[in-house]
Amino acid sequence: KRATMANLLVVAVVATHGEERLELLLNRSLPSVNKQSRPVDLVVVVSDNDPVSNFLEREDIESCFDGTSKDKVRFLQNERTSRMSSTGNWNTGILEALSTFGGDCWVAILDEDDEWHESHVETCLKSSTSQECQWVVSGIVRMGKTGKSKEPIPDLIPLAKDFFTTNPGVQGSNLFVRCEALLKAGLFDEKLSSTTDRDLCIRLSDILHDVDSSFASTGEY
Repeated sequence: KRATMANLLVVAVVATHGEERLELLLNRSLPSVNKQSRPVDLVVVVSDNDPVSNFLEREDIESCFDGTSKDKVRFLQNERTSRMSSTGNWNTGILEALSTFGGDCWVAILDEDDEWHESHVETCLKSSTSQECQWVVSGIVRMGKTGKSKEPIPDLIPLAKDFFTTNPGVQGSNLFVRCEALLKAGLFDEKLSSTTDRDLCIRLSDILHDVDSSFASTGEY
């Protein structure tokens, strides 16, 4: 059974904390969401900042989006676990996606200091059109002082042991997962202060590795 891209719902979840990353959020991360060739259906930005501070307002978030896209933006305050690698932020956004569109929607994670290629969402959806697909991985390009470097893209679903020995090419900003799968995996562990994306991927691998067609690779960066 195949689903059409028009019937697939995508929620972008972006976590933010600290005034020092505000410029990256507003000038890199969110504009890359706005420029997607296939627009997302909802943008959830979750702040871990002190709510009485005024250095980030909803209007700042909306300014990154064009026209009616502003209506898709939700700016939430994290009321779960604070700090801890933004795990409370991520889970707040995932649960917002669940309450809005249900477990069949796609959740696309983006760190505030990263950006997506303009065809990221479209490419992931094209790779996910079997109804059984729960997890899509695209490539990561790292920008360093010496230039660009590309992480390997896994062709098959990574095994749990792969995450213990190396990074098989999966991290927060290329997580594109069905909301229901994230719930079954237990969401982000809010007791961990680091390697939270690897931890979640290990649990995703455990629940999906025996499910046919549950994983797809775009093969593109």
